[in-house]
Amino acid sequence: MINIMEKRMLIFSCVVSFISFISANSGIDTSRPELSCSGRAHYNVTLAAYYPVFDSDNESDYLDARMKKLRTLQDYIDERAEFVTVSMDLDSGIPYGTKLCIPELNAKFLRKIPLEARDKSHYNNVKTNSPDFSHVDICVRTEEDTYDNSVNRVVTLYV
Repeated sequence: MINIMEKRMLIFSCVVSFISFISANSGIDTSRPELSCSGRAHYNVTLAAYYPVFDSDNESDYLDARMKKLRTLQDYIDERAEFVTVSMDLDSGIPYGTKLCIPELNAKFLRKIPLEARDKSHYNNVKTNSPDFSHVDICVRTEEDTYDNSVNRVVTLYV
């Protein structure tokens, strides 16, 4: 018969094993092929968030550079959009509709997030004659969503 001390040790051992198993398997596996990105990598890109302002008199507050509806990250996650609109310096030579990928977002949401450069960013302090990949703004649903750290950070951007 197992005495009380042996029983406690057995329970403690099982708990430690269970916690170790959970800890080892709780990390996000960014090596999963379906979450990886391909193309040319741009490192140390500043990712920020913005949201559509539908009650604005200025159409550029809720439509993209070609006057089409902005597609938000939350709309994509809710399966209401086929891609997510991002804003970049389209005047620097980045073509409208350029497909982009950010592995950090894919890992966060455990799915590939298709991004398309369809809106113009308004950074007056960035002047360049070549495509500017130093920053990208992702469209989110609400002002509250703009405060999420997963959309306000330094990332790797694949083009």
